[in-house]
Amino acid sequence: MRLAKTKYTFLFIFIGFLGFAQIHRTDSIGNFYVEKNKLIWQKYYELEDKYILDQRLKQNILTKNLDILHFGNSSITDLIFINGNNLPTYTSKGFKAFVIVDVESNQFRVTIKQITFPDFVENVYYNGMRQNSRTGSLENYVLRNNADINRNNATINVLESFDHIFNAVFVNE
Repeated sequence: MRLAKTKYTFLFIFIGFLGFAQIHRTDSIGNFYVEKNKLIWQKYYELEDKYILDQRLKQNILTKNLDILHFGNSSITDLIFINGNNLPTYTSKGFKAFVIVDVESNQFRVTIKQITFPDFVENVYYNGMRQNSRTGSLENYVLRNNADINRNNATINVLESFDHIFNAVFVNE
């Protein structure tokens, strides 16, 4: 009897540890979330017609390199410039991103990651000397060292601006 209780106790503790080990924490703001220290924008949309979606994607600067009808569901964007109030300097030189569109039966998922600012050069002072640095990714500016999103007004403003830009491309009008 005592051996059976010990087995059941061990089994419940083991299952509890297994369940706890499967949970991993992700930080998110809006449609942005952090996965393995990388900032990702992802959203699902309803799909009415695949051909209309393909034509709409080809007419937008963010997605013009995609061809979802011929299995071209991912690409790197051309340099895109954004305008907005109170945006940091690094956003003024334009950005590039890696865009993925996965089409399913009645919906499609858009994933945008690796958002970089290739033309932004940051001045860094090291030992009293000025040096140029191309830190270049949105992750460097909005993520803390522990991979959480830095929740200040500037970061939230930047993420909301990008969220508005990305969402405007894929919303049916």
